[in-house]
Amino acid sequence: MKSFFIKFIIIYFFLTSLSHASEKIVYLDFDFILANSDKGKIVLSNLEKKNKENIKILQSKEKILKDEEMQIIKQKNIISKDSYEEKVNKLKGKIDTFKIDKDELIKNFNQLRQQEINKFIKLVNQLLGEYVEKNAIDLVLNKKDILMGKNKYNITNEILELVNKSYKSKTASSSSTKYGQS
Repeated sequence: MKSFFIKFIIIYFFLTSLSHASEKIVYLDFDFILANSDKGKIVLSNLEKKNKENIKILQSKEKILKDEEMQIIKQKNIISKDSYEEKVNKLKGKIDTFKIDKDELIKNFNQLRQQEINKFIKLVNQLLGEYVEKNAIDLVLNKKDILMGKNKYNITNEILELVNKSYKSKTASSSSTKYGQS
């Protein structure tokens, strides 16, 4: 009976201590912060511009190749077979070069995109780290990894405000130093 009573007390204290222990867990929507923060909008806008420039370059080169192909097709019955095959082989070489250039352009764009987003993530992580310390938060999750959660645990808007304030203060300080106002 005595061992039962001791086990009961130990279990009781163990369970009550677990029920009172609460870890502060929150979540945020990182994609929302990227799309709606001032800095995130600029990053996405710059990436969009670069992508459009790349598309124009590729379309221009592709048009030149198609025009050359049409010229060769028009000359098929006029020029000799050897000359025709030589022009077709040159065109194939140009097409192969175009494909290599296209792949390189895509690879470079993807690297640029990753670098710019990583810079943004680094900024958000720094601000988020300070926020976590200040508010004694134990765990921050990304909203896309959560099936459901109470809205009171969503810190997206607070972090969005911090990112915008940080960006505005950096742009204000950089513009004041540009014009000699420190």
